[in-house]
Amino acid sequence: MKETLHALVPALKASGGSALQARAKQGLAALATKNWAARRKPLIEQISKHATTSPIDPDWLALQVVEAMPDNAILVDEGLTSSRQMIALRPHRDRYGYHALASGGIGWGLPASVGSVSPTPNRPVVCYSGDGSAMYSIQSLWTAANHKLPLTFVIVNNAATASSKQRLLAFHGEDHYVGMDFIDPPVDFTGLAKSLGWKRRR
Repeated sequence: MKETLHALVPALKASGGSALQARAKQGLAALATKNWAARRKPLIEQISKHATTSPIDPDWLALQVVEAMPDNAILVDEGLTSSRQMIALRPHRDRYGYHALASGGIGWGLPASVGSVSPTPNRPVVCYSGDGSAMYSIQSLWTAANHKLPLTFVIVNNAATASSKQRLLAFHGEDHYVGMDFIDPPVDFTGLAKSLGWKRRR
């Protein structure tokens, strides 16, 4: 496509002249208030109103993670219910910089982030995962620590598999949630991270 555009743009300029260029500028101007960057600004303003909410507002947390990441970082996003605004907040700079759910299964995020380091050893990787998803493959933390990978795991803990609850309610109108809460006992993710070889912060 890139090579085609290199050939096509000069041909269009030659055949369309100033009229075509003016039309293109009008089209870009019309999109200026509707494009991704323009929509991002009011979204950030809205999210920032929840900066002091307790417990932490998931959209605000997603914004903090996006703003803390270097431009060349790879994001493996399995936040599901806690990362609903992620693609509206973080620009996609290349085809390898963002990995997200493409099917119905959960639990792939932590091991996928471990695998994302190998082909891109000079890029930091951030895994943004819900606690329910993380529990499917929490042993990935040990693998990453064992290989000393440049990884940061952000595990958003709402003490439940919230995506399962949402789907049960949406598809079946059922709110009797069996085995979808992590409250008795609660999961100590910082303790778990320490036991698997990680520096950790709650």
